[in-house]
Amino acid sequence: MKIQLDMYQTIAVAVVVLMLGKFLKERVSLLERFCIPAPVIGGVIFAIFTCLCYVTGIAEFSFDDILKEVCMVFFFTSVGFQANLKVLKSGGKSLILGLVITLILCQNFIAIGLAKLLHISPLVGLCTGSIPMIGGHGTAGAFGPVLEDFGVKGASTLCTAAATFGLIAGSVMGGPVGKRLIEKKNLLDTVIAEDD
Repeated sequence: MKIQLDMYQTIAVAVVVLMLGKFLKERVSLLERFCIPAPVIGGVIFAIFTCLCYVTGIAEFSFDDILKEVCMVFFFTSVGFQANLKVLKSGGKSLILGLVITLILCQNFIAIGLAKLLHISPLVGLCTGSIPMIGGHGTAGAFGPVLEDFGVKGASTLCTAAATFGLIAGSVMGGPVGKRLIEKKNLLDTVIAEDD
């Protein structure tokens, strides 16, 4: 059975999924202790639910994506508000630039290498390399059509899926690692309150 959700229903589902994540984070101490974001909790549960419905043939959901671009602009703009150039400069420009370039090259070499090992087009490997992993959803959305023009069918979907995987994996791994570093280095003792 195919279930088509219009714009309002899609927004309602997104709000319910977000609230489910928030509810579970407040009730399950493990999620709170490891700093797993509420949107990731609700989103992963919803993704598993829709996947099981699709695989078993119970239902296939189709969401209206008319507000996708607007919501992505809101999200990435709000993330940009968190940028702090003073902290970035304190890490050393050349060190950060060198690490970023190394990370980009490693991601692309691994992605293309695995694509060749699996006898898949190297362009498909790029769909899972630095384009979505460093660039995120915005870059994935921009490069997907370009890769489709080069003959990679479904490149936009693949890039978006890889970016989503990177976001979820980063949240799931980054929360516990960040918490451990904060506690190990006693970083809360050196926090200076900033004026908003």
